[in-house]
Amino acid sequence: MAAEISQKNIKRHKILDIGLAYINHLVEKGEYDIAARKCQKILGKNAALWEYEVYKFKEIGQLKAISPYLPRGDPVLKPLIYEMILHEFLESDYEGFATLVREWPGDLYNNSVIVQAVREHLKKDSQNRTLLQTLAELYTYDKNYGNALEIYLTLRHKDVFQLIHKHNLFSSIKDKIVLLMDFDSEKAVDMLLDNEDKISIKKVVEELEDRPELQHVYLHKLFKRDHHKGQRYHEKQISLYAEYDRPNLLPFLRDSTHCPLEKALEICHQRNFVEETVYLLSRMGNSRSALKMIMEELHDVDKAIEFAKEQDDGELWEDLILYSIDKPPFITGLLNNIGTHVDPILLIHRIKEGMEIPNLRDSLVKILQDYNLQILLREGCKKILVADSLSLLKKMHRTQMKGILVDEENICESCLSPILPSDAAKPFSMVVFHCRHMFHKECLPVPSMTSPAQFCNICSAKHRGPGSAILEMKK
Repeated sequence: MAAEISQKNIKRHKILDIGLAYINHLVEKGEYDIAARKCQKILGKNAALWEYEVYKFKEIGQLKAISPYLPRGDPVLKPLIYEMILHEFLESDYEGFATLVREWPGDLYNNSVIVQAVREHLKKDSQNRTLLQTLAELYTYDKNYGNALEIYLTLRHKDVFQLIHKHNLFSSIKDKIVLLMDFDSEKAVDMLLDNEDKISIKKVVEELEDRPELQHVYLHKLFKRDHHKGQRYHEKQISLYAEYDRPNLLPFLRDSTHCPLEKALEICHQRNFVEETVYLLSRMGNSRSALKMIMEELHDVDKAIEFAKEQDDGELWEDLILYSIDKPPFITGLLNNIGTHVDPILLIHRIKEGMEIPNLRDSLVKILQDYNLQILLREGCKKILVADSLSLLKKMHRTQMKGILVDEENICESCLSPILPSDAAKPFSMVVFHCRHMFHKECLPVPSMTSPAQFCNICSAKHRGPGSAILEMKK
Protein backbone atom coordinates (compact mmCIF):
# COMPACT_ATOMS: atom_id res chain seq x y z
CA MET A 1 0.00 0.00 0.00
CA ALA A 2 2.86 2.36 0.82
CA ALA A 3 4.50 1.57 -2.52
CA GLU A 4 1.22 2.23 -4.39
CA ILE A 5 0.76 5.59 -2.67
CA SER A 6 4.37 6.67 -3.32
CA GLN A 7 5.02 4.86 -6.60
CA LYS A 8 6.20 8.09 -8.33
CA ASN A 9 9.02 8.46 -5.79
CA ILE A 10 10.18 4.82 -5.86
CA LYS A 11 13.46 4.50 -7.74
CA ARG A 12 15.05 1.21 -6.74
CA HIS A 13 12.04 -1.17 -6.80
CA LYS A 14 9.03 -1.78 -9.05
CA ILE A 15 5.47 -2.12 -7.78
CA LEU A 16 5.20 -5.56 -9.51
CA ASP A 17 8.40 -6.82 -7.84
CA ILE A 18 7.12 -5.70 -4.46
CA GLY A 19 3.80 -7.49 -5.15
CA LEU A 20 5.51 -10.74 -6.19
CA ALA A 21 7.72 -10.58 -3.09
CA TYR A 22 4.56 -10.09 -0.99
CA ILE A 23 2.93 -13.17 -2.59
CA ASN A 24 6.07 -15.22 -1.82
CA HIS A 25 6.01 -13.91 1.74
CA LEU A 26 2.39 -14.99 2.22
CA VAL A 27 3.08 -18.42 0.74
CA GLU A 28 6.06 -18.91 3.06
CA LYS A 29 3.83 -18.03 6.01
CA GLY A 30 1.29 -20.63 4.79
CA GLU A 31 -1.44 -18.09 4.05
CA TYR A 32 -2.21 -19.65 0.68
CA ASP A 33 -5.74 -18.34 0.20
CA ILE A 34 -4.72 -14.71 0.85
CA ALA A 35 -1.76 -15.13 -1.46
CA ALA A 36 -3.98 -16.54 -4.23
CA ARG A 37 -6.50 -13.71 -3.78
CA LYS A 38 -3.73 -11.08 -4.04
CA CYS A 39 -2.69 -12.59 -7.39
CA GLN A 40 -5.74 -11.02 -9.02
CA LYS A 41 -4.57 -7.52 -8.14
CA ILE A 42 -0.83 -7.98 -8.46
CA LEU A 43 -0.64 -10.14 -11.60
CA GLY A 44 -3.50 -8.36 -13.42
CA LYS A 45 -3.63 -9.35 -17.09
CA ASN A 46 -0.11 -10.76 -17.32
CA ALA A 47 -0.77 -14.34 -18.55
CA ALA A 48 2.90 -15.40 -18.26
CA LEU A 49 3.10 -14.39 -14.59
CA TRP A 50 -0.23 -16.13 -13.91
CA GLU A 51 1.06 -19.37 -15.39
CA TYR A 52 4.33 -19.03 -13.41
CA GLU A 53 2.43 -18.57 -10.14
CA VAL A 54 0.11 -21.50 -10.91
CA TYR A 55 3.11 -23.80 -11.29
CA LYS A 56 4.53 -22.47 -7.98
CA PHE A 57 1.24 -23.29 -6.26
CA LYS A 58 1.34 -26.75 -7.91
CA GLU A 59 4.82 -27.39 -6.46
CA ILE A 60 3.53 -26.76 -2.95
CA GLY A 61 0.31 -28.72 -3.57
CA GLN A 62 -2.02 -25.73 -3.37
CA LEU A 63 -3.64 -25.65 -6.81
CA LYS A 64 -7.08 -25.71 -5.15
CA ALA A 65 -6.28 -22.44 -3.37
CA ILE A 66 -5.60 -20.51 -6.56
CA SER A 67 -8.36 -22.11 -8.69
CA PRO A 68 -11.18 -19.67 -7.72
CA TYR A 69 -9.09 -16.66 -8.76
CA LEU A 70 -7.81 -17.80 -12.15
CA PRO A 71 -8.69 -15.43 -15.03
CA ARG A 72 -11.45 -16.76 -17.30
CA GLY A 73 -11.60 -14.19 -20.07
CA ASP A 74 -8.96 -11.49 -20.13
CA PRO A 75 -6.37 -12.90 -20.14
CA VAL A 76 -6.99 -16.56 -21.00
CA LEU A 77 -4.26 -18.95 -19.89
CA LYS A 78 -3.07 -22.04 -21.71
CA PRO A 79 -5.66 -24.89 -21.68
CA LEU A 80 -3.07 -27.05 -19.88
CA ILE A 81 -3.29 -24.78 -16.80
CA TYR A 82 -7.04 -25.26 -16.44
CA GLU A 83 -6.80 -28.98 -17.20
CA MET A 84 -4.11 -29.36 -14.54
CA ILE A 85 -6.36 -27.80 -11.89
CA LEU A 86 -9.38 -29.87 -13.01
CA HIS A 87 -7.31 -33.05 -12.74
CA GLU A 88 -6.23 -31.99 -9.24
CA PHE A 89 -9.86 -31.69 -8.13
CA LEU A 90 -10.88 -34.86 -9.96
CA GLU A 91 -8.33 -36.81 -7.92
CA SER A 92 -9.51 -35.57 -4.53
CA ASP A 93 -12.73 -33.53 -4.63
CA TYR A 94 -15.58 -34.52 -6.97
CA GLU A 95 -17.86 -31.74 -5.73
CA GLY A 96 -15.20 -29.08 -6.27
CA PHE A 97 -14.51 -30.55 -9.72
CA ALA A 98 -18.23 -30.32 -10.60
CA THR A 99 -18.35 -26.70 -9.38
CA LEU A 100 -15.42 -25.69 -11.60
CA VAL A 101 -16.95 -27.40 -14.65
CA ARG A 102 -20.19 -25.46 -14.09
CA GLU A 103 -18.43 -22.14 -13.48
CA TRP A 104 -15.69 -22.25 -16.12
CA PRO A 105 -16.58 -21.71 -19.78
CA GLY A 106 -16.16 -24.91 -21.79
CA ASP A 107 -13.66 -23.34 -24.20
CA LEU A 108 -10.98 -22.75 -21.52
CA TYR A 109 -9.75 -26.35 -21.73
CA ASN A 110 -9.71 -29.36 -24.02
CA ASN A 111 -13.12 -30.88 -23.31
CA SER A 112 -12.33 -34.33 -24.70
CA VAL A 113 -9.34 -34.69 -22.35
CA ILE A 114 -11.49 -33.97 -19.29
CA VAL A 115 -14.29 -36.24 -20.56
CA GLN A 116 -11.82 -39.09 -20.91
CA ALA A 117 -10.48 -38.46 -17.40
CA VAL A 118 -14.01 -38.51 -15.93
CA ARG A 119 -14.86 -41.73 -17.74
CA GLU A 120 -11.72 -43.34 -16.31
CA HIS A 121 -12.85 -42.41 -12.80
CA LEU A 122 -16.35 -43.73 -13.51
CA LYS A 123 -14.85 -47.15 -14.22
CA LYS A 124 -13.95 -47.26 -10.54
CA ASP A 125 -17.19 -45.68 -9.29
CA SER A 126 -19.85 -46.14 -12.01
CA GLN A 127 -22.81 -44.95 -9.88
CA ASN A 128 -21.31 -41.71 -8.62
CA ARG A 129 -24.05 -39.15 -9.31
CA THR A 130 -21.72 -36.14 -9.08
CA LEU A 131 -19.38 -37.54 -11.73
CA LEU A 132 -22.25 -38.65 -13.96
CA GLN A 133 -23.94 -35.25 -13.82
CA THR A 134 -20.64 -33.49 -14.50
CA LEU A 135 -20.00 -35.78 -17.45
CA ALA A 136 -23.47 -34.90 -18.82
CA GLU A 137 -22.59 -31.20 -18.56
CA LEU A 138 -19.29 -31.81 -20.36
CA TYR A 139 -21.16 -33.66 -23.12
CA THR A 140 -23.52 -30.68 -23.39
CA TYR A 141 -20.58 -28.25 -23.78
CA ASP A 142 -19.27 -30.55 -26.50
CA LYS A 143 -22.76 -30.63 -28.17
CA ASN A 144 -22.89 -34.38 -27.64
CA TYR A 145 -26.53 -34.09 -26.55
CA GLY A 146 -27.46 -37.72 -27.08
CA ASN A 147 -24.98 -38.99 -24.44
CA ALA A 148 -25.86 -36.10 -22.13
CA LEU A 149 -29.57 -36.93 -22.41
CA GLU A 150 -29.00 -40.58 -21.59
CA ILE A 151 -27.10 -39.68 -18.42
CA TYR A 152 -29.75 -37.14 -17.36
CA LEU A 153 -32.45 -39.75 -17.82
CA THR A 154 -30.49 -42.31 -15.83
CA LEU A 155 -30.04 -39.77 -13.06
CA ARG A 156 -33.67 -38.56 -13.35
CA HIS A 157 -32.36 -35.03 -13.54
CA LYS A 158 -34.93 -32.22 -13.42
CA ASP A 159 -33.38 -30.42 -16.41
CA VAL A 160 -33.88 -33.29 -18.85
CA PHE A 161 -37.04 -31.84 -20.44
CA GLN A 162 -35.50 -28.39 -20.68
CA LEU A 163 -32.47 -29.92 -22.44
CA ILE A 164 -34.72 -31.70 -24.96
CA HIS A 165 -36.64 -28.53 -25.80
CA LYS A 166 -33.61 -26.24 -25.83
CA HIS A 167 -31.60 -28.38 -28.25
CA ASN A 168 -34.53 -30.00 -30.13
CA LEU A 169 -33.45 -33.52 -29.19
CA PHE A 170 -36.69 -35.25 -30.20
CA SER A 171 -34.88 -37.49 -32.67
CA SER A 172 -32.61 -38.63 -29.82
CA ILE A 173 -35.44 -39.64 -27.49
CA LYS A 174 -37.35 -41.94 -29.85
CA ASP A 175 -35.73 -44.98 -28.21
CA LYS A 176 -35.74 -43.44 -24.72
CA ILE A 177 -39.48 -42.89 -24.30
CA VAL A 178 -39.76 -45.52 -21.56
CA LEU A 179 -36.98 -43.81 -19.57
CA LEU A 180 -38.71 -40.47 -19.96
CA MET A 181 -42.05 -41.91 -18.82
CA ASP A 182 -40.46 -43.67 -15.86
CA PHE A 183 -38.86 -40.38 -14.82
CA ASP A 184 -41.96 -38.14 -15.01
CA SER A 185 -44.91 -39.57 -16.92
CA GLU A 186 -47.01 -36.37 -16.81
CA LYS A 187 -44.30 -34.10 -18.20
CA ALA A 188 -43.21 -36.74 -20.71
CA VAL A 189 -46.74 -37.24 -22.07
CA ASP A 190 -47.36 -33.50 -22.35
CA MET A 191 -44.08 -33.07 -24.23
CA LEU A 192 -44.79 -35.99 -26.57
CA LEU A 193 -48.30 -34.77 -27.36
CA ASP A 194 -47.12 -31.20 -27.88
CA ASN A 195 -44.55 -32.44 -30.40
CA GLU A 196 -46.64 -35.04 -32.20
CA ASP A 197 -45.21 -33.87 -35.53
CA LYS A 198 -41.72 -34.92 -34.41
CA ILE A 199 -42.60 -38.17 -32.62
CA SER A 200 -45.73 -39.84 -34.00
CA ILE A 201 -48.45 -41.41 -31.87
CA LYS A 202 -47.75 -44.74 -33.54
CA LYS A 203 -44.05 -44.60 -32.57
CA VAL A 204 -44.83 -43.79 -28.93
CA VAL A 205 -47.40 -46.58 -28.63
CA GLU A 206 -44.94 -49.08 -30.16
CA GLU A 207 -42.17 -48.02 -27.76
CA LEU A 208 -44.50 -48.51 -24.79
CA GLU A 209 -45.81 -51.89 -25.94
CA ASP A 210 -43.99 -53.73 -23.14
CA ARG A 211 -45.13 -51.21 -20.52
CA PRO A 212 -48.95 -51.22 -20.80
CA GLU A 213 -49.40 -49.09 -17.68
CA LEU A 214 -47.36 -46.30 -19.30
CA GLN A 215 -49.11 -46.91 -22.61
CA HIS A 216 -52.42 -46.31 -20.83
CA VAL A 217 -51.19 -43.01 -19.33
CA TYR A 218 -50.19 -41.76 -22.79
CA LEU A 219 -53.36 -42.90 -24.60
CA HIS A 220 -55.62 -41.60 -21.83
CA LYS A 221 -54.07 -38.11 -22.06
CA LEU A 222 -54.32 -38.28 -25.87
CA PHE A 223 -58.04 -39.19 -25.61
CA LYS A 224 -58.64 -36.29 -23.21
CA ARG A 225 -57.11 -33.90 -25.74
CA ASP A 226 -58.82 -35.30 -28.81
CA HIS A 227 -61.42 -38.09 -28.91
CA HIS A 228 -60.58 -38.97 -32.52
CA LYS A 229 -56.79 -38.82 -32.99
CA GLY A 230 -56.12 -42.16 -31.33
CA GLN A 231 -59.26 -43.89 -32.56
CA ARG A 232 -57.29 -46.87 -33.92
CA TYR A 233 -56.24 -47.65 -30.33
CA HIS A 234 -59.68 -47.35 -28.71
CA GLU A 235 -60.19 -51.13 -28.75
CA LYS A 236 -56.84 -51.57 -26.98
CA GLN A 237 -57.79 -48.86 -24.49
CA ILE A 238 -60.81 -50.80 -23.26
CA SER A 239 -58.50 -53.44 -21.77
CA LEU A 240 -56.06 -50.80 -20.51
CA TYR A 241 -58.79 -48.88 -18.67
CA ALA A 242 -60.21 -52.11 -17.27
CA GLU A 243 -56.77 -53.13 -15.95
CA TYR A 244 -55.27 -49.85 -14.76
CA ASP A 245 -57.95 -47.18 -14.47
CA ARG A 246 -61.46 -48.52 -14.00
CA PRO A 247 -62.95 -45.20 -12.73
CA ASN A 248 -62.30 -43.68 -16.16
CA LEU A 249 -63.59 -46.69 -18.14
CA LEU A 250 -67.26 -45.63 -18.09
CA PRO A 251 -66.50 -41.99 -19.12
CA PHE A 252 -64.33 -43.40 -21.93
CA LEU A 253 -67.13 -45.67 -23.16
CA ARG A 254 -69.57 -42.75 -23.08
CA ASP A 255 -67.30 -40.35 -24.99
CA SER A 256 -65.76 -42.72 -27.54
CA THR A 257 -67.56 -43.22 -30.82
CA HIS A 258 -64.93 -45.61 -32.18
CA CYS A 259 -64.62 -48.42 -29.62
CA PRO A 260 -66.31 -51.73 -30.62
CA LEU A 261 -69.24 -52.20 -28.24
CA GLU A 262 -69.23 -56.01 -28.50
CA LYS A 263 -65.58 -56.17 -27.45
CA ALA A 264 -66.19 -53.74 -24.60
CA LEU A 265 -69.22 -55.74 -23.43
CA GLU A 266 -67.19 -58.96 -23.47
CA ILE A 267 -64.40 -57.43 -21.36
CA CYS A 268 -66.78 -55.83 -18.87
CA HIS A 269 -68.79 -59.03 -18.57
CA GLN A 270 -65.63 -61.10 -17.94
CA ARG A 271 -64.53 -58.72 -15.19
CA ASN A 272 -68.05 -58.42 -13.77
CA PHE A 273 -68.13 -54.63 -14.24
CA VAL A 274 -71.86 -54.18 -13.70
CA GLU A 275 -72.22 -50.43 -14.24
CA GLU A 276 -70.23 -50.52 -17.45
CA THR A 277 -72.13 -53.59 -18.68
CA VAL A 278 -75.46 -51.88 -17.97
CA TYR A 279 -74.37 -48.83 -19.98
CA LEU A 280 -73.20 -50.95 -22.92
CA LEU A 281 -76.40 -53.03 -22.98
CA SER A 282 -78.44 -49.84 -22.97
CA ARG A 283 -76.32 -48.29 -25.74
CA MET A 284 -76.74 -51.44 -27.83
CA GLY A 285 -80.53 -51.22 -27.45
CA ASN A 286 -80.93 -54.03 -24.93
CA SER A 287 -82.51 -51.88 -22.21
CA ARG A 288 -84.49 -54.72 -20.62
CA SER A 289 -81.34 -56.78 -19.97
CA ALA A 290 -79.65 -53.67 -18.59
CA LEU A 291 -82.53 -53.02 -16.20
CA LYS A 292 -82.57 -56.66 -15.14
CA MET A 293 -78.85 -56.49 -14.32
CA ILE A 294 -79.34 -53.33 -12.23
CA MET A 295 -82.06 -55.02 -10.22
CA GLU A 296 -80.46 -58.46 -9.85
CA GLU A 297 -76.78 -57.53 -9.58
CA LEU A 298 -76.80 -54.10 -7.97
CA HIS A 299 -80.11 -54.42 -6.07
CA ASP A 300 -80.36 -50.65 -6.39
CA VAL A 301 -83.96 -49.50 -6.82
CA ASP A 302 -82.98 -45.83 -7.14
CA LYS A 303 -80.57 -46.61 -9.97
CA ALA A 304 -83.21 -48.81 -11.65
CA ILE A 305 -85.76 -46.00 -11.45
CA GLU A 306 -83.24 -43.48 -12.78
CA PHE A 307 -82.45 -45.81 -15.66
CA ALA A 308 -86.15 -46.25 -16.48
CA LYS A 309 -86.61 -42.47 -16.41
CA GLU A 310 -83.71 -41.99 -18.84
CA GLN A 311 -85.09 -44.58 -21.27
CA ASP A 312 -88.70 -43.36 -20.92
CA ASP A 313 -90.07 -46.73 -22.05
CA GLY A 314 -93.40 -48.08 -20.78
CA GLU A 315 -92.20 -51.70 -21.04
CA LEU A 316 -89.26 -50.96 -18.76
CA TRP A 317 -91.56 -49.52 -16.11
CA GLU A 318 -93.71 -52.65 -16.41
CA ASP A 319 -90.64 -54.89 -15.96
CA LEU A 320 -89.52 -52.83 -12.97
CA ILE A 321 -92.94 -53.09 -11.32
CA LEU A 322 -93.13 -56.86 -11.94
CA TYR A 323 -89.67 -57.39 -10.47
CA SER A 324 -90.40 -55.20 -7.43
CA ILE A 325 -93.88 -56.46 -6.59
CA ASP A 326 -92.64 -59.08 -4.07
CA LYS A 327 -89.85 -56.94 -2.64
CA PRO A 328 -91.14 -54.42 -0.07
CA PRO A 329 -88.02 -52.14 -0.15
CA PHE A 330 -88.32 -51.89 -3.95
CA ILE A 331 -92.03 -51.08 -3.67
CA THR A 332 -91.21 -48.25 -1.23
CA GLY A 333 -88.64 -46.86 -3.66
CA LEU A 334 -91.09 -47.05 -6.55
CA LEU A 335 -93.88 -45.38 -4.60
CA ASN A 336 -91.52 -42.54 -3.70
CA ASN A 337 -90.26 -41.93 -7.23
CA ILE A 338 -92.57 -43.02 -10.02
CA GLY A 339 -95.50 -40.70 -9.26
CA THR A 340 -94.57 -38.21 -11.97
CA HIS A 341 -93.75 -40.86 -14.60
CA VAL A 342 -96.19 -43.74 -14.16
CA ASP A 343 -99.67 -43.89 -12.67
CA PRO A 344 -99.05 -45.16 -9.09
CA ILE A 345 -102.39 -47.00 -9.20
CA LEU A 346 -100.78 -49.54 -11.57
CA LEU A 347 -98.36 -50.43 -8.78
CA ILE A 348 -100.75 -50.11 -5.83
CA HIS A 349 -103.32 -52.49 -7.38
CA ARG A 350 -100.66 -55.21 -7.67
CA ILE A 351 -99.47 -55.07 -4.05
CA LYS A 352 -100.49 -58.27 -2.32
CA GLU A 353 -102.87 -57.91 0.58
CA GLY A 354 -101.13 -58.19 3.92
CA MET A 355 -97.65 -57.38 2.59
CA GLU A 356 -95.70 -55.27 5.05
CA ILE A 357 -94.14 -52.31 3.24
CA PRO A 358 -91.67 -50.01 5.05
CA ASN A 359 -92.78 -46.38 5.33
CA LEU A 360 -95.94 -47.03 3.31
CA ARG A 361 -97.83 -44.15 4.91
CA ASP A 362 -95.10 -41.65 4.05
CA SER A 363 -94.95 -42.99 0.49
CA LEU A 364 -98.71 -42.62 0.03
CA VAL A 365 -98.61 -39.10 1.46
CA LYS A 366 -95.85 -38.24 -1.00
CA ILE A 367 -97.89 -39.63 -3.92
CA LEU A 368 -100.88 -37.49 -2.87
CA GLN A 369 -98.64 -34.45 -2.53
CA ASP A 370 -97.14 -35.10 -5.97
CA TYR A 371 -100.62 -35.52 -7.43
CA ASN A 372 -101.79 -32.30 -5.78
CA LEU A 373 -98.75 -30.52 -7.17
CA GLN A 374 -99.54 -31.82 -10.66
CA ILE A 375 -103.14 -30.57 -10.35
CA LEU A 376 -101.90 -27.14 -9.26
CA LEU A 377 -99.44 -27.03 -12.13
CA ARG A 378 -102.13 -27.99 -14.64
CA GLU A 379 -104.52 -25.37 -13.28
CA GLY A 380 -101.78 -22.76 -13.44
CA CYS A 381 -100.95 -23.73 -17.01
CA LYS A 382 -104.65 -23.63 -17.93
CA LYS A 383 -105.02 -20.12 -16.54
CA ILE A 384 -101.97 -18.96 -18.49
CA LEU A 385 -103.27 -20.63 -21.66
CA VAL A 386 -106.73 -19.06 -21.34
CA ALA A 387 -105.26 -15.63 -20.62
CA ASP A 388 -102.92 -15.90 -23.62
CA SER A 389 -105.75 -17.08 -25.89
CA LEU A 390 -107.99 -14.20 -24.82
CA SER A 391 -105.21 -11.69 -25.29
CA LEU A 392 -104.43 -12.99 -28.79
CA LEU A 393 -108.14 -13.06 -29.69
CA LYS A 394 -108.50 -9.42 -28.68
CA LYS A 395 -105.40 -8.53 -30.63
CA MET A 396 -106.76 -10.31 -33.72
CA HIS A 397 -110.09 -8.55 -33.35
CA ARG A 398 -108.42 -5.14 -33.08
CA THR A 399 -106.33 -5.92 -36.14
CA GLN A 400 -109.35 -7.00 -38.16
CA MET A 401 -111.27 -3.87 -37.19
CA LYS A 402 -108.60 -1.60 -38.64
CA GLY A 403 -109.27 0.11 -41.96
CA ILE A 404 -107.48 -0.94 -45.14
CA LEU A 405 -106.05 1.68 -47.47
CA VAL A 406 -107.32 1.45 -51.06
CA ASP A 407 -105.85 3.78 -53.72
CA GLU A 408 -105.45 3.97 -57.49
CA GLU A 409 -102.47 1.60 -57.44
CA ASN A 410 -104.56 -1.35 -56.24
CA ILE A 411 -106.06 -3.69 -58.83
CA CYS A 412 -108.88 -6.22 -58.93
CA GLU A 413 -107.38 -9.67 -58.46
CA SER A 414 -109.91 -11.11 -60.92
CA CYS A 415 -110.00 -8.72 -63.89
CA LEU A 416 -106.63 -7.06 -63.09
CA SER A 417 -108.03 -3.57 -63.82
CA PRO A 418 -107.67 -0.72 -61.29
CA ILE A 419 -109.92 -1.27 -58.30
CA LEU A 420 -111.06 2.40 -58.28
CA PRO A 421 -112.89 3.82 -61.32
CA SER A 422 -111.29 6.64 -63.25
CA ASP A 423 -114.38 8.79 -62.64
CA ALA A 424 -114.76 9.14 -58.88
CA ALA A 425 -118.26 10.55 -59.29
CA LYS A 426 -119.62 7.25 -60.57
CA PRO A 427 -121.00 4.79 -57.99
CA PHE A 428 -118.89 1.62 -57.55
CA SER A 429 -118.78 -1.41 -55.31
CA MET A 430 -115.77 -3.51 -54.17
CA VAL A 431 -114.92 -6.30 -51.76
CA VAL A 432 -111.71 -6.22 -49.71
CA PHE A 433 -110.71 -9.35 -47.77
CA HIS A 434 -108.50 -9.37 -44.70
CA CYS A 435 -105.84 -11.18 -46.70
CA ARG A 436 -105.52 -7.81 -48.56
CA HIS A 437 -106.83 -9.20 -51.86
CA MET A 438 -109.36 -6.86 -53.54
CA PHE A 439 -112.14 -7.53 -56.09
CA HIS A 440 -114.83 -5.64 -57.93
CA LYS A 441 -118.07 -6.94 -56.48
CA GLU A 442 -119.28 -7.98 -59.89
CA CYS A 443 -116.05 -9.96 -60.46
CA LEU A 444 -116.73 -12.29 -57.51
CA PRO A 445 -118.90 -15.41 -57.95
CA VAL A 446 -122.48 -15.01 -56.75
CA PRO A 447 -122.86 -16.66 -53.31
CA SER A 448 -125.05 -19.75 -53.24
CA MET A 449 -128.02 -20.20 -50.98
CA THR A 450 -126.25 -22.96 -49.04
CA SER A 451 -123.11 -20.90 -48.52
CA PRO A 452 -123.96 -17.19 -48.52
CA ALA A 453 -120.48 -16.14 -47.28
CA GLN A 454 -117.98 -14.89 -49.81
CA PHE A 455 -114.36 -16.15 -49.89
CA CYS A 456 -111.13 -14.91 -51.45
CA ASN A 457 -110.72 -16.99 -54.60
CA ILE A 458 -106.91 -16.79 -54.50
CA CYS A 459 -106.45 -17.90 -50.88
CA SER A 460 -109.09 -20.63 -51.24
CA ALA A 461 -107.28 -21.98 -54.30
CA LYS A 462 -104.00 -22.11 -52.37
CA HIS A 463 -105.64 -23.90 -49.44
CA ARG A 464 -104.66 -21.06 -47.19
CA GLY A 465 -108.19 -20.63 -45.96
CA PRO A 466 -110.62 -17.88 -46.73
CA GLY A 467 -110.41 -14.29 -45.61
CA SER A 468 -111.59 -13.99 -42.09
CA ALA A 469 -114.18 -11.32 -42.88
CA ILE A 470 -115.58 -9.25 -45.67
CA LEU A 471 -115.36 -5.56 -45.84
CA GLU A 472 -117.68 -3.95 -48.35
CA MET A 473 -116.90 -0.48 -49.34
CA LYS A 474 -119.53 1.39 -51.31
CA LYS A 475 -119.34 4.81 -52.51
